Amino acid sequence: MRRLEIRHLKTFKTIVEVGGFTRAAEHLGYSQSTVTLHIKAIEDELKEPLFNRMGKKVFLTDTGKHLMPYATQMLSLYKQIKDVPSINGEISGRVVISAPEVLLTYRLPPIMKVFKDTFPKVDVQLKHLPAGNLKEQIISEEIDIAFVLDTEHAETDINVKRITEEPMVLITPTHYPTAFDAIPFHDTVFLFTEQGCSYRNAFEKIVRMNNIKIENHIEFWSIEAIKQSVICGLGISLLPYIAVKHEIENGMLSAIKMSPDTPLFTFIAHHKDKWISPAVRNCLEIIEEHIGSSNMYSEDEYAI
Repeated sequence: MRRLEIRHLKTFKTIVEVGGFTRAAEHLGYSQSTVTLHIKAIEDELKEPLFNRMGKKVFLTDTGKHLMPYATQMLSLYKQIKDVPSINGEISGRVVISAPEVLLTYRLPPIMKVFKDTFPKVDVQLKHLPAGNLKEQIISEEIDIAFVLDTEHAETDINVKRITEEPMVLITPTHYPTAFDAIPFHDTVFLFTEQGCSYRNAFEKIVRMNNIKIENHIEFWSIEAIKQSVICGLGISLLPYIAVKHEIENGMLSAIKMSPDTPLFTFIAHHKDKWISPAVRNCLEIIEEHIGSSNMYSEDEYAI
């Protein structure tokens, strides 16, 4: 008889959350046969099936439904045990953080430097996930902290806190006019980030408000690719100031300060009811302290 293990419960919970054995295998990085063995171990222990199979779909049996809250509780307790400080009082554990590319690249590195210097025993995993998946990932406890870049962000199941405003700038090649109204938009390539990106939405709103007709555009997935394209003279784009501050200060590109009707903000989010480990709690405190005190831009600093 197989011994029941925590990983078996994690596999069971993942099947329920993602909707099937195949998806759970892909999500967890297991073979499908391993997923089947994990479920078989639980079923052998309980002497009851956990799922009914109808074609390609699986549904929880009454036993499976009864087990689900206990599995969730066990996995949460297991994580809390792993996050208990070591015997000498040093905080350990793991923190999983998700953020959009611009924040991962330009906001998180100095924060992580402070955090790792202070708590070297804490493992940190950084992820880049689509904003639409963040709530689901937080609720399923796959992410401890999520950064969100948006105009507003209100949720009922997770805690969301606004940290700072992210100023936006229109970046242009250095030979372009420095006044917005003087830019030859009819003969300019617009460089967009991917669909759904908050600052692409802001860029498109500015275009609409100024009755600008886009004759030519390119869509990118990378902020760095956009910056290099503007520097070489390909076109113009709208990006958060934090992403282009270095290039502006070094004369590599020109920028026009923009004031969208709906400004963008950085938010941090975490589970509303989940126990917050010492590692996560201290990480949240460092994030708020670092961004709130040292990364805000005054009007003088933001003069371009």
